[in-house]
Amino acid sequence: MGFVILILMIVGLTALAVSYYKQDSIKQVEGQLEENSITMMQELYKVKKKIRVLEEEIMLGDQDHSKG
Repeated sequence: MGFVILILMIVGLTALAVSYYKQDSIKQVEGQLEENSITMMQELYKVKKKIRVLEEEIMLGDQDHSKG
């Protein structure tokens, strides 16, 4: 009976150690996801800014054509 309890305790401690390792890998994935989200937001901001500049240039070009 004592032998079975000892084996169960070893299995339990092993499972506990594995769970800590899994949490670390989840935190690493969350960090990567956050980095990617920030990068995507920055890129989206840049694209929107470029689109705004192009729209302004198009509007100025339309005004020049209507005057000429």
